[in-house]
Amino acid sequence: YLLRMQAALQLLYGQASVGEAMAGASAQRERLDLAAFLREVAANAPYAGIENVVATGCGTGADAPCWVFADALKLEDALTHLLNNAARYRVADTPITLHLSLDAEQAQIEVHNQGPQISPERLGSLFELGAGDAEGPSHRGQGLFVARTYLAKMGGGIAVRNEAGGVSFELRLQ
Repeated sequence: YLLRMQAALQLLYGQASVGEAMAGASAQRERLDLAAFLREVAANAPYAGIENVVATGCGTGADAPCWVFADALKLEDALTHLLNNAARYRVADTPITLHLSLDAEQAQIEVHNQGPQISPERLGSLFELGAGDAEGPSHRGQGLFVARTYLAKMGGGIAVRNEAGGVSFELRLQ
């Protein structure tokens, strides 16, 4: 935690670039019940100013665990960036869904919002540092870069796709 805060302070005061901070970041992969984690993220989202976040999927019952290896702090940070983007672009009063599913090797989290699609020419560069959407200085295109970097450090990945009526980000974890 202290190293994370030190890196944030260096970045804040200009002693490190975002790229340098991300290159130096590490992920402490530990066993994590992803289903419980996503339920907690959805329950706590209103405290971060993001209303109407719903967690669904995985397991045979509402409380069935879904074990992955991940860094809970880094995953929470990545999801926070995605939820902030989803909240910014969603149609008013529509939910943001966190849908969890499994295949033989990975868990997938789909973060979906109803709203405008991303232009096809931006899809390929969306996760690059500085690929913001020119909404002003508070949107510098760092959030999706951070999310991609953190997922890669955990042995996972992230992708985006347009869907009818909205956008979905898919996170993959081992």
